[in-house]
Amino acid sequence: MFTPSSRNWEEMKYESAGCWPLPINNGDEFAIVTKMGASTIKAAYRSCPVSLTIARAETPEGVVLATTLKVEDDPSAALMLSGVLRHAEEQLAIENILRTGKTLMVFFDELSRPVARATCTFSTTECGEASEMVGTAGTRYVGAWIPLLAAVLDEVQGFADPQLVVPTKYAPTFVTIPLTLSEFETQKLTAIGTRETLDFRLDDPDEGFGLEQSTWHLLENLFEGCIIHSPHVREGKNLRELSDIMTHCNAGICLFESKAATMLTPSLDRSTERRAKSVQKQINKGIDQLVGAMRNLNRGLPILTKVGTEIELPSTVGNVHQGVVMVSEMLPSLDWEGITNQLIDASKQSGTMLQVLDLQELRMLVGVSKDNPMLFAGYLAYRFDAIEERKNAMLRTVFDGPPMP
Repeated sequence: MFTPSSRNWEEMKYESAGCWPLPINNGDEFAIVTKMGASTIKAAYRSCPVSLTIARAETPEGVVLATTLKVEDDPSAALMLSGVLRHAEEQLAIENILRTGKTLMVFFDELSRPVARATCTFSTTECGEASEMVGTAGTRYVGAWIPLLAAVLDEVQGFADPQLVVPTKYAPTFVTIPLTLSEFETQKLTAIGTRETLDFRLDDPDEGFGLEQSTWHLLENLFEGCIIHSPHVREGKNLRELSDIMTHCNAGICLFESKAATMLTPSLDRSTERRAKSVQKQINKGIDQLVGAMRNLNRGLPILTKVGTEIELPSTVGNVHQGVVMVSEMLPSLDWEGITNQLIDASKQSGTMLQVLDLQELRMLVGVSKDNPMLFAGYLAYRFDAIEERKNAMLRTVFDGPPMP
C-alpha cells in the first residue's frame, strides 16, 4: 500500500479531489497520486478514456507548470482535476515521468483511502512533446500560493473546459497526452469499529454495500458506541431491516439509506441523462424507505441488531428525527427542484428532516463536527433549513480551512 508524504497527505485532506506527480520509494521512483470519487475510479478501472494535459506558462514570477487529469466517466461531463505544480518535488516528478513515458498511478477515494493502483503508460508522441516543453530552459516558480497562480490556473481550466474560458493573460502552452491504464490492483480495506468490523473493496460487485461501508466508516468514530449497522425491527414474529445505519445522540435519531449507482457493469458510453435517471430512481427508493422506517420508529417497534439482540436506546436520546439518502454522487444533472419538493413533502409526512448527501458532503459535515455528534445533528438541521429556504437540495458545505501546505 502506498503512503503519501506528510505534505501531500495534508494537501490531500484539504482538497476534495486532486492529482499530484510525486517521488516515491525514497525518491528512486515516481508516481501520479490522485484523489477522486470512488464511482469515477471505477470508471477508470473499467478503462474509460483518461488523459493528462501539461501546461507551461511564462510569468513575471517564473515558469509555472500545471496539469489537468481528465477521466471521462461521463462522456459529456468528464471529471477534470487541474492543479499548479508549485513544489520542487512535483516538478521533478513530472519531468522524470514524462522522460520515462510510464509510471504508477495511485487512486485515493473521497475518504482519502488508497483503494487502487495501476500502471499508467503515456502515448509516445504527445509524451515526447510534453517532455520537451517542460524541459525548456527557464526558472520555475516554487513557493506559496499567490494570485498569479490562480490566474494561470483559470486559463488552464478554460483550456480543459470551454465553458470556463477566461481572457488570455499568460497564454500557457498545452500538450494533451492520452493515457493507458493497465495491471489494475484494488486494495482491501478494513474499518474496525466499537461493535463490528466492515471490509471495503473498490471492485466489490455489491456496490450498494460499498457505499454503506464507506458511510459507516465516516460515522463510526463520531458516533462511537451510538451507531448501529443494519438495525432491524420486529413485526410480530418477523424481523426486517429498519435502515442501513442508525445513529443516536442527545439530539435524536438519524437513519441512513445508501443508494449507490452501478458503475462496474453498465456501458461506459451511458448518457448523462440515463445516468441521472438511475440515480433519481435510487433517491426515490431511499426516500420511501426512510419514510417507512420512521413510521416504524414512531410505532415504537423493538429495535434489534442484525443478529437479533434487542437494543435499548438511552433515555437521553432526543426527539429530533433526521434521515439521509446517501448517493454515489450529487450529480448537477439531476432534477434537484423535483428532488427538493420530494424531500420537503416526505419530511412533512413523516415528521423527519430528510436530505440527500454523497460521501464528499458527508465527509465535510463529519469533519466540521469536531467529534461532537450533537454538532453533527445541528449541522444537518441547519442544512435542512437551508434546503427549505432556498428550495434547492443540491447544497455544498464550504468553510475556510488552513492554507494549503
